[in-house]
This record gives sequence, C-alpha cells and structure tokens, in this order.
Amino acid sequence: MEESMSDAELHERAEKRVRQKVRLLSSAGLWVVFSLFFFMIWLLTGRGYQWFWWPIAGLGFVLFIQVVGYFSGNRGIAAHDRMVEKEMERIKKDG
Repeated sequence: MEESMSDAELHERAEKRVRQKVRLLSSAGLWVVFSLFFFMIWLLTGRGYQWFWWPIAGLGFVLFIQVVGYFSGNRGIAAHDRMVEKEMERIKKDG
C-alpha cells in the first residue's frame, strides 16, 4: 500500500510523525524539569515525607502513554492500511 501513496499523503504522514516526535521530546523535557523542581522543593523544605515521587510518577505515566502511542503509531497505520486493502479486494471480488 505504501507504494501507491502520493507524495502529498507521504508528506502528510511524515508531518504528523514529526509533530508527534516533537511533542514527545517536549513532554520528556518537561518531565525532567518538573521532576527536578519537585525534588528541589522537597529538598529545600525540610526533607520530610518524600511526596515528590507522586507527581513524578503521575507525569511519568502520562509520558509513558505518549511513548507507547508514538512507537505503536506506524503499526496502527499499517494495520489500518492492510484492513482497507483487504476490504477493497473483498468488494472487488464480490461486486
């Protein structure tokens, strides 16, 4: 199916992947910044209960979801394309 895609379709998919990659890298950078920020607040306010792990874990979970979405993105598109191709063949054969 990839060979039959026009240059415009390829460009659109490439643009989408680049935007997704930039969002992922931005999220990873923000996770590091906020993790250090929460740790520094804890460090400067008495070092009691280590509460900073909770927001770090929450933000890490959101980042994990983005990573899974990024790395499964191509497979999802490829699976969708295969399903469309099979359905087109089935329609040609039946109709």
